Amino acid sequence: MSDRPRRWPPPWLFLPLILPGGIYSGFTITALPFLLGRAGVSVERIANISSLLYVPTIFYFFWAPLVDMKLRRRTWLVLVSFISAAALGVAMPLVGARHLTLVTGLFLGGLVFNVLVSSAQGGLMVTSLAPEGQAKASGWTQAGNLGGGAFGAGITLWLLGKMSMPPAAFLTAAMTALPALAALTIKEGPPVPSAGLLDHIGKIGKELLDMARSQRTLWGVLLLAAPVGSGAAQSLLPAVASRYGVGEQGVLWVNGVVGGLVLALGSLAATLLPGDWDRRLTYAGAGCLNAFASLVLLIGNRSTVYFAGTILYLITTGFCYARFTALVMEVLGPGEHGTSTRYSLLLAAGNLPIAYVLWADGMGFHYFGTRGLFGVDAAGNLLVFAIVGAVWLMGRGR
Repeated sequence: MSDRPRRWPPPWLFLPLILPGGIYSGFTITALPFLLGRAGVSVERIANISSLLYVPTIFYFFWAPLVDMKLRRRTWLVLVSFISAAALGVAMPLVGARHLTLVTGLFLGGLVFNVLVSSAQGGLMVTSLAPEGQAKASGWTQAGNLGGGAFGAGITLWLLGKMSMPPAAFLTAAMTALPALAALTIKEGPPVPSAGLLDHIGKIGKELLDMARSQRTLWGVLLLAAPVGSGAAQSLLPAVASRYGVGEQGVLWVNGVVGGLVLALGSLAATLLPGDWDRRLTYAGAGCLNAFASLVLLIGNRSTVYFAGTILYLITTGFCYARFTALVMEVLGPGEHGTSTRYSLLLAAGNLPIAYVLWADGMGFHYFGTRGLFGVDAAGNLLVFAIVGAVWLMGRGR
């Protein structure tokens, strides 16, 4: 497909296009841990399940090449959105200690398809927008991904408070799938033809090698895989809410409705930074701000601390993820056959620290409670910021 800029799609359209992924992940990050905690599942077990659910987000670049072949990216986006929404709708009524293995398997299977939403959406963003449009679309993407995820989780918890589980599950699944239909408004040509699967994979591999030879790519990938800007504790905030004296309604508002707003605001605030600022430094700096939000949650086990710390944590997480996407776009590199694959590979590098920092946060909680959880979460951000800051200062000195 040609990279020629067009009047349609506008950058804001990529907000609804990422909602199927954001709402699905928002359920696993916020609603699922809360429901499991209410069912009596231990925080350590919830952390293990949450960490396992990040595995597809780390390795999905292995099956992301599917999005670059056979069907249009917009078709893939609609298809995988509806399949994963169906898995979510089936799994929701089974959430609890009794069916823990089955529920985990259903959500994990749904994620195998759902992670391709970002592959298709990212490929559409790269191929249908000019570079300046891509920068704006990155902010809209993270606003939809993070804000939509939190809003979706909040709406799900609200639905569960108003009706029985089956209709709430159906409405949550519909809310997850339907935004993908906006992709059908994008005029997209057929996939680039190739002689066959092996030929297509070979061309993608060549583009990956070209990208890997760039020194910019090396430093970018190392930073994307580092324990900075992960926002991993976001998954455990609902599970530890009761330790701060916060109940279901508090979680609904601060982690759901209000949380969705501040995540979106944090993402959009990142678009105000000048485009020529060093994206590696600003990404590490965003992680430093996220660390300070974690430290606020160490002040005490009171509801006011939870509310203030969570709001700060979520808004800085949104800022981190927007700078993460901007860094991905910088190191992506040119190509025609494997745009979605390369985009997915770089996103996977950024999802890796979410999984291992989440596991480390769970271990911190196991041994030291909430202080260990948020202390571990802050430590990685501060360490990487110190390293990146030192390298940047040395470079300016030279």
